[in-house]
Amino acid sequence: MKDSTSQLLPSPEVTPFQFGCLAEVMEFAYSHIVYNSQNIPSPNPRNRDHEQRHDRPASIPDLVENQTYSSTSFRPLPIQASHGLHQYDNRFLQSRGDENNCVYATVPKSSHGNRAKHPTLPARSKRSTPIDEEDNQAPPLPPRLNSFSTRQLSATLPCSLNEPPLVPPPRPKRNFPAPKNSGSHPSKKANVNVVSVNLGKLVDISNVQSQTVKAIYCQRCSAALSSISRIHQKYADIIWPCEFCNKHNVVTRSFSTIPNSQDVMYLSGFVNEDYVNVDDSLVVFCIDVSGSMCATNEIEVADDVSRTVHISRLQSVQEAILKSLSLMTQTCPQKRVALVTFNDEVTVYGDGLSEPTRLRDYQLLDSDYLKERGREFPAPRCIAESLHALNYRVHEMREQGATALGPAALISVSIASKKPGSKVIICTDGRANTGLGYLESVEEDIYECSRQFYTDVGEQATLSGVIVSVLTIEGTDCRLAELGKLADQTGGRVNIVDPTNLPKEIQATLEDDVIATNATVTFVVPEQMYFGYEEETGNKYVKRIGNVTKDTELTFEFGIKECHIEAVQAIEKLPFQLQVSFTTQDNRQACRVISQEKHITNNSSLVEDNVNITVLGIHAAQLSGRLTMEGKVKEARREMEAQKELIQKIVEKKQNQKEEDIYQNWLCSVAVVCEDLTNTQQVDNIAQGKNETENSDSVFKVLSDEVANMVYRLKNAKSKMLKKPVSKPKPTLVPML
Repeated sequence: MKDSTSQLLPSPEVTPFQFGCLAEVMEFAYSHIVYNSQNIPSPNPRNRDHEQRHDRPASIPDLVENQTYSSTSFRPLPIQASHGLHQYDNRFLQSRGDENNCVYATVPKSSHGNRAKHPTLPARSKRSTPIDEEDNQAPPLPPRLNSFSTRQLSATLPCSLNEPPLVPPPRPKRNFPAPKNSGSHPSKKANVNVVSVNLGKLVDISNVQSQTVKAIYCQRCSAALSSISRIHQKYADIIWPCEFCNKHNVVTRSFSTIPNSQDVMYLSGFVNEDYVNVDDSLVVFCIDVSGSMCATNEIEVADDVSRTVHISRLQSVQEAILKSLSLMTQTCPQKRVALVTFNDEVTVYGDGLSEPTRLRDYQLLDSDYLKERGREFPAPRCIAESLHALNYRVHEMREQGATALGPAALISVSIASKKPGSKVIICTDGRANTGLGYLESVEEDIYECSRQFYTDVGEQATLSGVIVSVLTIEGTDCRLAELGKLADQTGGRVNIVDPTNLPKEIQATLEDDVIATNATVTFVVPEQMYFGYEEETGNKYVKRIGNVTKDTELTFEFGIKECHIEAVQAIEKLPFQLQVSFTTQDNRQACRVISQEKHITNNSSLVEDNVNITVLGIHAAQLSGRLTMEGKVKEARREMEAQKELIQKIVEKKQNQKEEDIYQNWLCSVAVVCEDLTNTQQVDNIAQGKNETENSDSVFKVLSDEVANMVYRLKNAKSKMLKKPVSKPKPTLVPML
């Protein structure tokens, strides 16, 4: 009979990363997990020694216990210090072994034996003071020789000090200046426990070795078995105590299927041999041709004679679309393009080769009918075949009528859903004022129905792998706060565009190709940790992303629960795991699992020397934008101020040109935007007297397009915004005298 005792087996050897540098796909703001000890003694001896070395004031050595002193060995204080002498004895006692470091009178051992033994001094407490609190506490009072009698003190002190000892005055209360802009809330400290995930690189499966078997997941917390897992064998089974929730899982597979790398890609399904990586996705232009599009703008024409012409908004849109069609014909002739226009009716031209379909009146109020008509509409032909027909349809567009934006957006998404990875580009200059998605009314019931309509359209687009981008004309009010949710949900762009820059903006939108769909991010941490600003109560953070482009980036923060800080200090490392599941372009299901272990520390000076300010800056932008969307404007302001203070302190301390450039880019592209946002009169009026648990509806309902655009820009901030070269001023030539 075999022994039932579990046999410990060697853990799989970790091999070098198979997928390149992990820092390119997942970046922590700091290499360690930072916690605030809050004067909690560490149960780990190694951590205790570390705290005592770094946190104890270096100028005050420890007292030596159980020393015997002679009553004749006291020396008077220096004469130059006598004018500042206290009325009570404040001399410091120290053994001769530390005489070189002593800044007060020393007390050597008695050379006459132990004739006059006196009670020993109480041992000084060795409790350390955190570095962050040293500047906020008054210096401790030195020990007093309370056990000495008056006669003994008289025999040891000089004549000028033979007065009876007086009771020391009470310790004065220190008044610290109030922090700036504190208001009713205390100043907030920035959290450096932040991780950035570059989804665009994570979902790239080109030239990647993958596992054909399925991942093994914990039955409690859904963490995946990885190379950092500790496993052992019991009989024929493998026992895996989960490193995140301590659940004992029974694994019946052989050791050959257990990952031996921290980065593993799992792919399911068979490769379609007939699959050809040809981008034949759809591009649907959804164009506003209502009466307001006839408004003109002055544009300077650079020709032989500089002159100014007036061009309508629709003419600017027509010119931008024609340029995009011409460019697509040259670069990707296999793409399929459809055209949809809307005023008081919706006209579907498709590829322009057939008669258009017009929808009006009651048809614009039936979402099911619009979805069905969009799905039944024939797929457009490639741009190489339909270019001339589309050019003709674009030239024939005329502005008139109202704005049925909602129904046009819904049917455009339905047409684009035929092919995952397709795009819908909405260009408008006014509010939806007819049909579904009506945004003119301020009544609560109508507003709630319209808001839910755009949320549902965005959900449909996300499930179908369609990106929706919203471009509005500068100087108009389109209720971008609600309309922009279409783009925010699907990974598209939201922007207010100058009519002269429309061609450039549309081209940038066309370059945002979808490289993965149905993406979901799961981040697993130990049970002693939490996620900041998340409703998750467990140790698992799950976020549905949907469409992924090459620049899609996600950040979030975490920390150690206060009730577990003392226990966590006894642990050398903490495990982390990132799981990204998605659908590839060839319609295969994939999951990438990255597992790491991080050391913990509470040394703030080390953090400031090694923190990644790019990760902190992008997280501050995304978090501030998200909090503002949720109606927590004051909290967004405090978060940005805290991160700005920390980043500025780090840059000034390190004196690194590269990080100074990153900081300048962050100030220009992120911090200034957030400052403008939080200082906007609209936001201030909303924030006054409102609690921070208020939902986003009451905030976004009154925001202008400019303010809403700022919010979306912050929420979708990316690292490349901070890594662009800083434009330096040209040197000025000083004329020689």
